[in-house]
Amino acid sequence: MGKSSEFYGVLEQPNIRRICFGKYEIDSWYGNAAYFGADHKTLGYKKITANEKNGQLITAMRKPSLNGHSTTQIDNTTDTASTTPQSQSSQYWLDKLYVCEYCFKYTDVEQECQAHRISCTFNKTYPPVGKLMYRDEYSQYIITKVRGFENVLFTQNLCLFGKLFLDNKSVYYNVDPFDFYIVYGHDPTDDESSNLKFKPMGFFSKEVLSWDCDNNLACICVFPPFQRKGLGNLLIEFSYELAAVTAGQKFSGPEFPLSPFGKISYYNYWSKKLTLTLYEHIIKEGIISFNLTEIANLTGFRREDILITLEYMKVLHRSSRKRASSKGSTTKSEDENVYFSKANFQKWCSDNHIDVKQEKSMLNPNYLVL
Repeated sequence: MGKSSEFYGVLEQPNIRRICFGKYEIDSWYGNAAYFGADHKTLGYKKITANEKNGQLITAMRKPSLNGHSTTQIDNTTDTASTTPQSQSSQYWLDKLYVCEYCFKYTDVEQECQAHRISCTFNKTYPPVGKLMYRDEYSQYIITKVRGFENVLFTQNLCLFGKLFLDNKSVYYNVDPFDFYIVYGHDPTDDESSNLKFKPMGFFSKEVLSWDCDNNLACICVFPPFQRKGLGNLLIEFSYELAAVTAGQKFSGPEFPLSPFGKISYYNYWSKKLTLTLYEHIIKEGIISFNLTEIANLTGFRREDILITLEYMKVLHRSSRKRASSKGSTTKSEDENVYFSKANFQKWCSDNHIDVKQEKSMLNPNYLVL
């Protein structure tokens, strides 16, 4: 990247018009300058040198040979795929980005992507990378742990792709300090008569040695084609199960600030988990009072996360009691009491269609491999 501050950090708007991810064509949500070279037109991986020859950029392209192996070829042609969108709209640096749905390698040439998919070493029935951490034979989802320092290129490309849907992600290349937990599943649009393959559908990253020891997750992303399937809840719940067997993370939660997607996912998960916990251990047992520490012990949530979620659910109300001064004539201070409203709790369940007697967890602890 160049030194222009205009393109440093998060872009104000998407700079790639469309993303072709396997058979899906989707919009990018946020801009990602890290895909590009300093000219903002050419994908960074294609640049061998900053020199120009006869006014044309020299690029390196990985092209498949007839025997299925890749060869490096010098291409002295102008990259028309990258320059075309500039005439369409100054907003976009690239019209379409083609991303492999197995390994996240990318190109701006459709034929290159199609050829790559055939010989991709990650195009297997089961994920060829990482350690199995969870396998649900009923829902057919698995979660693998991939260490950044052991699989640098794969995790870098994963981060680059995730940035298209995360506004506050800033780590692309320095993946060594992170572990990545990737959820795989069968694509519902794949032909069941063929050999179904597990494909990556989302991930979360976790810093191996975090400055804040109670952070159990750095960032989380479920890819757009696979959203609204409960995978965000599955990954979040898994992160708490992982924290429960990690030293120093008895009470834990995500790193802040949360992305818009992360905020929605966490409020959804926290509120459902607290709803079930409050019903089973407080309301059902007829307990009159409770404190945040008691709920933290039951859930593994940080107390501050519990509080903001209860406020989000609007099940708390406050009342103040005036206390007289020693002279008995004026109000010295106020004591504030916080109460849990069962009526508001029932309204929350009704408004969000939650049946506390039927609600089930997305994660089955019997399938954990921790």
